[in-house]
Amino acid sequence: MSHDTTIRSARAELVTVQNALLAALKEDKSRRRGGLLRQLHEVRQMLDPNYAYMSQAGQDTVIDRVFKHKQGGTFVDIGGYDGITGSNTIFFEKWRGWTGALVEPVEAQISKASAIRSCPCLGYAVANSDGEAPFIAVTNGFTQMSGLSDSYDPGLLEKVRADPRHAENVINVPTRTITAILNEIGVKDPDFISLDIEGGELSALQGFPFDQHRVGAWAIENNTGASDIAALMHSHDYDLIEFCGPDEIYVRRNI
Repeated sequence: MSHDTTIRSARAELVTVQNALLAALKEDKSRRRGGLLRQLHEVRQMLDPNYAYMSQAGQDTVIDRVFKHKQGGTFVDIGGYDGITGSNTIFFEKWRGWTGALVEPVEAQISKASAIRSCPCLGYAVANSDGEAPFIAVTNGFTQMSGLSDSYDPGLLEKVRADPRHAENVINVPTRTITAILNEIGVKDPDFISLDIEGGELSALQGFPFDQHRVGAWAIENNTGASDIAALMHSHDYDLIEFCGPDEIYVRRNI
């Protein structure tokens, strides 16, 4: 079999998978969509060399549709890791001219992000109060899954520590509330906030003054699938519109 024939055959298989995923998404309105959308996102990355979305599970594709490919918007990427790996916001910075900030307390990752991203990269952990707190920094294994000790989801932490590669350090890091970060960067009403802090999402949101900030859309990680976050967001006039991997996408009503 020639090289070109092999490529055509592989592409045909990917198109078949893509069509099957699209059919499944048309029928399934449950949380299972998260996994399906992640697979579809990965297939499209393989099919199209010009596919510029770089999130882990298609979060940026959904947000880009919500804002109708808006140029010059604003974002805050909380738990932004190294600024590129599975990033929910780098697409908007590079291709839509958005500005904002990336927030990440692990020094090794914030250094990488600062070298790649044009937005400010802030060395904080997000919590429900400003101050300092112990932080589990995963140094080997699931290094994208570091988080504050007090709010880290216990079940998730158990899985992270079960990885044979796992190594961690517990360090003290500065903490800031979401509103403190918005005030610091001078972006009162960002279009998009990505919130990925390994179980601390609900606590950070419970103290957020929704009446003071008109955030257009959120991608909020919810590894347990519990309904608390959805109930809170609904009470503040946000609708859950999609699941992308473990993330829930919320959009403000009448955006």
